[in-house]
Amino acid sequence: MLNKNNAIKQIRVLLPDTNKNININVDGKNVIITGGNGCGKTRFLKLIYEQISAQIEQNEYKTHEKIKQEITNRQSWMKHTSPTDRNYFSWKQQIADFEKQLIKMENINVELVDLDRYCIDFNERKSLLRYFGAVRENNISHSGTIDSLKTLRDEEISVSLSQDTSNKFERYLVSLYNYGSHLIAREKNKTKGDKVDTWFCFLQKQFQYLFEDDSLRLDYNAEEQSFYISQENKSPYRFNQLSSGYQSILSIYADLLMKVELKGITADEMSGVVFIDEIDAHLHVSLQRKIFSFFVNAFPNIQFIVTTHSPFVVQSVNNAIIYDLSTNEQLEDLSMYSYEAIVKGLLGVDTQSELLNNQLDKLALLINEVIVDTEALQQVINNIQPYESQLDMRSRTFLLMGKNALLDAKDATEGE
Repeated sequence: MLNKNNAIKQIRVLLPDTNKNININVDGKNVIITGGNGCGKTRFLKLIYEQISAQIEQNEYKTHEKIKQEITNRQSWMKHTSPTDRNYFSWKQQIADFEKQLIKMENINVELVDLDRYCIDFNERKSLLRYFGAVRENNISHSGTIDSLKTLRDEEISVSLSQDTSNKFERYLVSLYNYGSHLIAREKNKTKGDKVDTWFCFLQKQFQYLFEDDSLRLDYNAEEQSFYISQENKSPYRFNQLSSGYQSILSIYADLLMKVELKGITADEMSGVVFIDEIDAHLHVSLQRKIFSFFVNAFPNIQFIVTTHSPFVVQSVNNAIIYDLSTNEQLEDLSMYSYEAIVKGLLGVDTQSELLNNQLDKLALLINEVIVDTEALQQVINNIQPYESQLDMRSRTFLLMGKNALLDAKDATEGE
């Protein structure tokens, strides 16, 4: 169950330079933002993140009432001070800045379930706030040096939770693997050693799920002090040799996993809000179907706010809020809708190819001719017939009308 304390409750945004008033009743749930190209998904995501960052991370957030009081205080000071006072123009500028903040607050209001609790947990490193842009670099592989687990954990303490820690992923794997080997070989501590083995088995299963390959193994190369991914009928390869799609996803997963592991807590204990722009970027269709649920299941108490162009992401879950930025419409379950219905209805894209549509247009012209060209009509019907199962109802009706027109024309010819 999602930890609703460290999550978003309500989003109210007037998207800049548009007339779009966006109002999403989030109530701690995960959110998928979709819509056509150019509707402002990335901009919207950044606005929400920046608003929460000001409240949680930068400690710059003031309520509407506090800002008004700050303005009133400075106006009072200025009344009792000469313009020659060195603070006079500084207060004047501060008033202007506060007034801009008020306008921004009226246009962008992100309400958290429990602001105080989130701030406390964030400062104690029990919750996080992360933004992953659409372009994500793979920093997972390392040079082959071995760090102690203590060194990595000490480094983590001095790093902001908003900073990328995916570059520690393979360093951590190497350190943990060597630590596990030491526990068994030197200390004869089978209990602790088995715990390390269990963790690596869990990680390997996560990779098997993502790669859709139960034969996948994470193999340690002792000579290089590095890890390789091994799959049947493929040469072993390093993390930095992954395709762009897998690099994109693993950079996020590695970062979040390191924030959990280096803190010494379980994934269930980490809460907060994570923003991912274009979660489907560079992913194969089969991975688009599972990527959102993968993150949600891996980090169950983190609230994910993502954008996507993919109908497969939208279709993949039944427990998240889906918001169409093109139409300003909030939906909650599209898991039972077909891919075609989502593409055409939600994303506004025709699922039939342009060539097929051209053939249907030609069919419509032929059946409306006074004298039907039976040879041309037969050719068009032959072109469309193999794809009948993919046609929408209107197109199937056209095809049936074409067949009837062909029969009528042939009957008329035979009657002569």
